[in-house]
Amino acid sequence: MITVHLPPDLAREFGAAPAVTLEAAATCTDVLISLDRRHPGIVSWILEPDGRFREHLSVFVSGRRLAPRSQASLALARDAEIWILRAISGG
Repeated sequence: MITVHLPPDLAREFGAAPAVTLEAAATCTDVLISLDRRHPGIVSWILEPDGRFREHLSVFVSGRRLAPRSQASLALARDAEIWILRAISGG
């Protein structure tokens, strides 16, 4: 099983729990498609049309921060945890 942790406001907007457990999948893209089946439209908030994470997000997979705007096609371990957080910026 894979757990996806969502920002609370995003979870509320789509009627999701802040932590959603999904069947294991080969890639992060596959997991997000599965999440979108449960909560239609949520993936368009998370991914750009080209499959990259949106610029305003910080994404961690199994404790490792992904580079900004990384491709979501990365391979996952069967027990991965994905944290999707709003990026914080400022000066």
